[in-house]
Amino acid sequence: MLLSLFLLLLAQDVAPAPNAAAPSDLSAAIELTQSGRNAEALVAMQKIAAANPEDHLTRLWIANVYMRMGQPELAEPIYRSITLEDPRNVDAWVGLGSALLHENRIVESLAVLTRAEEMAPEDSSVVGALASAYQLAGDDRRSISYRQRLVTLSPTTANVMLLEDARRAYGHRIEAQAYDEDFSTATPSTRVSDIAINYRLSDVVRVIGRGQLQTMSGQREDLEGGGLAWRWTPWGTFTGQVLIGDGNRVLPQGDYQGRIDYGYRRATWTGQLRYYDFFGATVLMLSPGVTVAPTPRWTIGLRYALTSTDYTTVTGVRNNTFDARIARELTPRLWARGGFVRGVDNFDNFAIDEAGEFHAKTVSAALQILLPSLTSIVGSYDYQWRQEDVRMGRARIALVQAF
Repeated sequence: MLLSLFLLLLAQDVAPAPNAAAPSDLSAAIELTQSGRNAEALVAMQKIAAANPEDHLTRLWIANVYMRMGQPELAEPIYRSITLEDPRNVDAWVGLGSALLHENRIVESLAVLTRAEEMAPEDSSVVGALASAYQLAGDDRRSISYRQRLVTLSPTTANVMLLEDARRAYGHRIEAQAYDEDFSTATPSTRVSDIAINYRLSDVVRVIGRGQLQTMSGQREDLEGGGLAWRWTPWGTFTGQVLIGDGNRVLPQGDYQGRIDYGYRRATWTGQLRYYDFFGATVLMLSPGVTVAPTPRWTIGLRYALTSTDYTTVTGVRNNTFDARIARELTPRLWARGGFVRGVDNFDNFAIDEAGEFHAKTVSAALQILLPSLTSIVGSYDYQWRQEDVRMGRARIALVQAF
């Protein structure tokens, strides 16, 4: 969730494009910027500004280029100087607010952008910047209201998707999935279903109810329980969950989880501690991970997990898991996802046959569709190589409905 919130900000322009007509030499420099040649554009623009220091348009573009280059600390004083010389320059106020936002000075940014709103309440760049500022401040309701205004003012596909993504992250959710596992040996096929209700009690607290059902060789096992999610900062969440299944033999009889997520800008860091109580064994799992968004259309995730299993007669049996994931936005509503795991590929549906020294390699491919109804549908297929030449294929369908 934390990463999806950052993408809302990153997907927008970091600074407004000035509207006034530009001289031909400035137009050429702007073309350099638009083609990705920011360093060359910056040199050209600085020469123009040096010849005419009162050329606010060129100075705005210099600040814009610094923002494009990821240097808001250099853009800020330029925007600020223009606001002092021309207090009615809305583009400069929005640029200053955006620069402060990227420097994590959110309170200052909100003050600057609020002043810009007083001058131009119907300016889409002002409204979009305020939506991002309130998002980073943790005021989701106000952020969504500004995104609704932005869609009214400028109903582009990008703005519509930003609003939908914000509603998905903020709303209540029903999460359901089902999959079949087929093995190359005489091992019976396994069918698993999992459903969870994630309900927002307040802006900082959510309650979760969850149930799992597994069927193998006509034998049914289940886990039920729930937990709480507490957002202790706008970008930090702690989640605790307990699932119980007293009569299980394959699934754990108890699954106890604590997880911390903390993210900002391009990365979300996670730390997870999990304890499984099986019939005849216990497993302790510790897992750090990170997901990075190098661009709004790409995400990369890495995770490591260490498990330690204690049996009745043997203790401290360790196993290592390495997990790499990648995702690419193909269109505004379609994502392609893939991954490779060495070790346990799914700790949310952890079974006794994966405890101890479990050696496997799994590749996965998936497509995710995001619908305007705030419905997310994922279809995926996993193929796994286990020890002793055992192969397993898993077809999965997952659905998340926000409301």
